[in-house]
Amino acid sequence: MRQDDFEPFVAMLAVLADAYGQPRLSENATKLYFRVLSEYSLDEVSRAVVEHLKRSPYMPKPCDIIRTLEGTSEDRAAVAWYHVLKAVSMHGHYRSVKFDDPAIHYAIEHMGGWQQFCQVTEAELPFREKDFIKHYVRGERVANWDNVPKRLIGRVEMDNALSGWSDAIPETIFIKTREVEHKMLDSGPKT
Repeated sequence: MRQDDFEPFVAMLAVLADAYGQPRLSENATKLYFRVLSEYSLDEVSRAVVEHLKRSPYMPKPCDIIRTLEGTSEDRAAVAWYHVLKAVSMHGHYRSVKFDDPAIHYAIEHMGGWQQFCQVTEAELPFREKDFIKHYVRGERVANWDNVPKRLIGRVEMDNALSGWSDAIPETIFIKTREVEHKMLDSGPKT
């Protein structure tokens, strides 16, 4: 949100408090809500508030609005799983890849790395999905990303680097998931 969204935001919170039969938030509480939610547009926050009104009898805290906007860690992991499977089918274990979500790198690294991950059979997928989700959720909580690989090394890069052919290493494929993730979560079933 931008600073000129503050007044409409205050009005929305006032209506929200009325809808829940709660006293209106103090000026400091309102500023705190605004600051915490400022990375989202007023329209996104407004839609999340409406969704929260449909599902909960309690006045939302900023974390409730963010959870409605972004989903749970498990929701994000499921969307990430989709992107990883798509990358495996498109690029396989030969190409090096870099996802825009470091939690994906964390999960794949804890499952043996990109090349091993790409060798998973179809029969193993349901079990590996559970492992991926577990590692992804844990990966989102990592405070220090220094130990997480910046990209996932494919077979061609590894073989060429080991053979001394560093000039024959193909470019790493960048895989964007963040914008697509929000669209997928927005279009999901409403509960």
